[in-house]
Amino acid sequence: MLDWITNFTYKIEEQASDAGFVFRLASGYYRDVVEREVVLAGITAADNVLCIGGGICPFSAILLHRRAGARVTVVDNNCACIPKARATIEKLGLSEYLTVIHQDGTSPDIPFEEFSVIHLALQVSPMEQVFARAVEQAKVGTRLLIRRPKKHLANMYCPSFNKMLDGQPYTTHNSGNIGCTLLYTKQGDFS
Repeated sequence: MLDWITNFTYKIEEQASDAGFVFRLASGYYRDVVEREVVLAGITAADNVLCIGGGICPFSAILLHRRAGARVTVVDNNCACIPKARATIEKLGLSEYLTVIHQDGTSPDIPFEEFSVIHLALQVSPMEQVFARAVEQAKVGTRLLIRRPKKHLANMYCPSFNKMLDGQPYTTHNSGNIGCTLLYTKQGDFS
Protein backbone atom coordinates (compact mmCIF):
# COMPACT_ATOMS: atom_id res chain seq x y z
CA MET A 1 0.00 0.00 0.00
CA LEU A 2 1.22 3.52 -0.69
CA ASP A 3 2.51 5.52 2.28
CA TRP A 4 0.77 8.71 1.16
CA ILE A 5 -2.64 7.11 1.83
CA THR A 6 -1.63 6.24 5.38
CA ASN A 7 -0.12 9.69 5.93
CA PHE A 8 -3.21 11.47 4.60
CA THR A 9 -5.51 9.37 6.80
CA TYR A 10 -3.24 10.02 9.79
CA LYS A 11 -3.53 13.81 9.31
CA ILE A 12 -7.33 13.71 9.13
CA GLU A 13 -7.56 11.47 12.18
CA GLU A 14 -5.17 13.67 14.15
CA GLN A 15 -7.45 16.64 13.51
CA ALA A 16 -10.48 14.58 14.54
CA SER A 17 -8.93 13.09 17.68
CA ASP A 18 -10.10 16.01 19.84
CA ALA A 19 -13.61 14.50 19.57
CA GLY A 20 -15.05 17.85 18.56
CA PHE A 21 -16.37 19.30 15.31
CA VAL A 22 -13.79 17.65 13.04
CA PHE A 23 -14.55 14.28 14.67
CA ARG A 24 -18.28 14.66 13.98
CA LEU A 25 -17.60 15.76 10.42
CA ALA A 26 -15.06 13.02 9.65
CA SER A 27 -17.09 10.27 11.31
CA GLY A 28 -19.82 11.00 8.78
CA TYR A 29 -17.53 9.35 6.18
CA TYR A 30 -17.77 6.07 8.11
CA ARG A 31 -21.35 6.23 9.43
CA ASP A 32 -23.11 4.63 6.45
CA VAL A 33 -20.24 2.16 5.93
CA VAL A 34 -20.47 0.93 9.52
CA GLU A 35 -24.28 0.82 9.40
CA ARG A 36 -24.12 -1.50 6.38
CA GLU A 37 -21.43 -3.64 8.02
CA VAL A 38 -23.51 -4.06 11.19
CA VAL A 39 -26.44 -5.27 9.10
CA LEU A 40 -24.27 -7.52 6.88
CA ALA A 41 -22.69 -9.31 9.87
CA GLY A 42 -25.73 -9.10 12.15
CA ILE A 43 -23.68 -7.44 14.91
CA THR A 44 -25.47 -6.99 18.24
CA ALA A 45 -24.64 -6.01 21.81
CA ALA A 46 -23.88 -9.69 22.49
CA ASP A 47 -20.86 -9.57 20.14
CA ASN A 48 -17.25 -9.02 21.11
CA VAL A 49 -15.62 -7.23 18.16
CA LEU A 50 -11.94 -6.96 17.23
CA CYS A 51 -11.04 -4.09 14.90
CA ILE A 52 -7.65 -4.51 13.28
CA GLY A 53 -6.43 -1.10 12.19
CA GLY A 54 -7.87 1.74 14.21
CA GLY A 55 -5.53 4.65 13.73
CA ILE A 56 -5.40 7.79 15.85
CA CYS A 57 -9.16 8.16 15.81
CA PRO A 58 -10.86 4.73 15.65
CA PHE A 59 -14.04 5.92 13.93
CA SER A 60 -15.24 2.47 12.90
CA ALA A 61 -14.81 0.99 16.38
CA ILE A 62 -16.64 3.90 17.98
CA LEU A 63 -19.48 3.71 15.47
CA LEU A 64 -19.70 -0.10 15.76
CA HIS A 65 -20.20 0.26 19.49
CA ARG A 66 -22.67 3.13 19.16
CA ARG A 67 -24.74 1.36 16.50
CA ALA A 68 -24.72 -2.21 17.85
CA GLY A 69 -23.79 -1.80 21.52
CA ALA A 70 -20.98 -4.36 21.12
CA ARG A 71 -17.76 -4.33 23.12
CA VAL A 72 -14.87 -3.45 20.81
CA THR A 73 -11.12 -4.00 21.02
CA VAL A 74 -8.97 -2.02 18.62
CA VAL A 75 -5.53 -3.24 17.53
CA ASP A 76 -3.09 -0.99 15.69
CA ASN A 77 0.57 -1.58 14.86
CA ASN A 78 1.50 2.12 14.98
CA CYS A 79 2.50 2.82 18.59
CA ALA A 80 2.11 6.59 18.04
CA CYS A 81 -1.63 6.07 17.44
CA ILE A 82 -2.40 4.26 20.68
CA PRO A 83 -2.31 7.09 23.28
CA LYS A 84 -4.25 9.40 20.97
CA ALA A 85 -6.88 6.76 20.21
CA ARG A 86 -7.29 6.03 23.92
CA ALA A 87 -7.63 9.76 24.65
CA THR A 88 -10.33 10.14 21.98
CA ILE A 89 -12.28 7.21 23.41
CA GLU A 90 -11.98 8.66 26.90
CA LYS A 91 -13.18 12.10 25.73
CA LEU A 92 -16.23 10.40 24.26
CA GLY A 93 -16.90 8.55 27.54
CA LEU A 94 -16.53 5.12 25.90
CA SER A 95 -13.55 3.67 27.81
CA GLU A 96 -15.79 1.08 29.44
CA TYR A 97 -16.76 -0.35 26.05
CA LEU A 98 -13.70 0.18 23.82
CA THR A 99 -10.10 -0.93 24.41
CA VAL A 100 -7.10 0.04 22.30
CA ILE A 101 -3.91 -2.00 22.24
CA HIS A 102 -0.63 -1.81 20.35
CA GLN A 103 -0.21 -5.00 18.40
CA ASP A 104 0.44 -6.14 14.85
CA GLY A 105 -2.45 -7.97 13.20
CA THR A 106 -0.18 -10.90 12.35
CA SER A 107 0.90 -11.41 15.96
CA PRO A 108 0.28 -14.82 17.53
CA ASP A 109 -0.43 -12.95 20.79
CA ILE A 110 -3.83 -11.66 19.65
CA PRO A 111 -6.55 -13.87 21.19
CA PHE A 112 -8.63 -14.13 18.00
CA GLU A 113 -10.68 -16.94 19.53
CA GLU A 114 -12.21 -14.49 22.05
CA PHE A 115 -13.99 -12.46 19.36
CA SER A 116 -17.23 -13.20 17.53
CA VAL A 117 -16.57 -10.52 14.89
CA ILE A 118 -13.22 -9.47 13.43
CA HIS A 119 -13.10 -6.28 11.38
CA LEU A 120 -10.18 -5.58 9.01
CA ALA A 121 -9.71 -1.95 8.02
CA LEU A 122 -9.02 -1.04 4.41
CA GLN A 123 -5.40 -0.07 5.13
CA VAL A 124 -4.45 -3.27 6.96
CA SER A 125 -1.18 -4.52 5.52
CA PRO A 126 -0.19 -7.21 4.79
CA MET A 127 -3.88 -8.05 4.38
CA GLU A 128 -3.37 -11.66 3.30
CA GLN A 129 -1.29 -12.53 6.36
CA VAL A 130 -3.57 -10.76 8.82
CA PHE A 131 -6.62 -12.48 7.32
CA ALA A 132 -4.90 -15.89 7.39
CA ARG A 133 -3.85 -15.45 11.04
CA ALA A 134 -7.35 -14.35 12.06
CA VAL A 135 -9.05 -17.26 10.29
CA GLU A 136 -6.53 -19.77 11.62
CA GLN A 137 -7.04 -18.68 15.23
CA ALA A 138 -10.74 -17.73 15.26
CA LYS A 139 -13.49 -20.09 16.38
CA VAL A 140 -15.88 -21.66 13.89
CA GLY A 141 -18.74 -19.22 13.32
CA THR A 142 -16.60 -16.11 13.74
CA ARG A 143 -17.61 -13.41 11.26
CA LEU A 144 -14.83 -11.48 9.52
CA LEU A 145 -15.59 -8.16 7.86
CA ILE A 146 -12.98 -7.20 5.30
CA ARG A 147 -13.04 -3.76 3.72
CA ARG A 148 -11.97 -3.64 0.11
CA PRO A 149 -11.17 -0.63 -2.08
CA LYS A 150 -13.06 0.69 -5.05
CA LYS A 151 -11.96 -1.10 -8.24
CA HIS A 152 -9.93 1.83 -9.58
CA LEU A 153 -7.90 1.85 -6.34
CA ALA A 154 -7.43 -1.93 -6.01
CA ASN A 155 -3.75 -1.89 -7.00
CA MET A 156 -3.00 0.41 -4.06
CA TYR A 157 -4.41 -2.04 -1.48
CA CYS A 158 -3.20 -5.68 -1.72
CA PRO A 159 -4.74 -6.40 -5.17
CA SER A 160 -4.13 -10.18 -5.04
CA PHE A 161 -6.28 -10.43 -1.94
CA ASN A 162 -9.46 -9.56 -3.86
CA LYS A 163 -9.52 -12.97 -5.61
CA MET A 164 -9.24 -14.91 -2.33
CA LEU A 165 -12.76 -14.00 -1.27
CA ASP A 166 -14.70 -14.26 -4.50
CA GLY A 167 -18.27 -15.38 -3.88
CA GLN A 168 -18.52 -14.14 -0.27
CA PRO A 169 -21.51 -12.01 0.79
CA TYR A 170 -20.78 -8.30 0.67
CA THR A 171 -22.22 -4.83 0.91
CA THR A 172 -21.20 -1.93 -1.32
CA HIS A 173 -20.38 1.58 -0.18
CA ASN A 174 -20.56 5.06 -1.63
CA SER A 175 -17.58 6.36 0.36
CA GLY A 176 -14.37 7.74 -1.13
CA ASN A 177 -11.99 4.74 -1.08
CA ILE A 178 -14.05 1.87 0.35
CA GLY A 179 -15.82 -0.02 -2.43
CA CYS A 180 -17.30 -2.86 -0.39
CA THR A 181 -17.07 -4.90 2.76
CA LEU A 182 -16.91 -8.67 2.40
CA LEU A 183 -18.27 -11.05 5.03
CA TYR A 184 -16.36 -14.27 5.61
CA THR A 185 -17.75 -16.66 8.21
CA LYS A 186 -15.34 -19.30 9.46
CA GLN A 187 -16.82 -22.70 8.63
CA GLY A 188 -13.94 -24.95 9.64
CA ASP A 189 -10.20 -25.19 9.31
CA PHE A 190 -8.67 -22.68 6.91
CA SER A 191 -6.74 -24.26 4.09
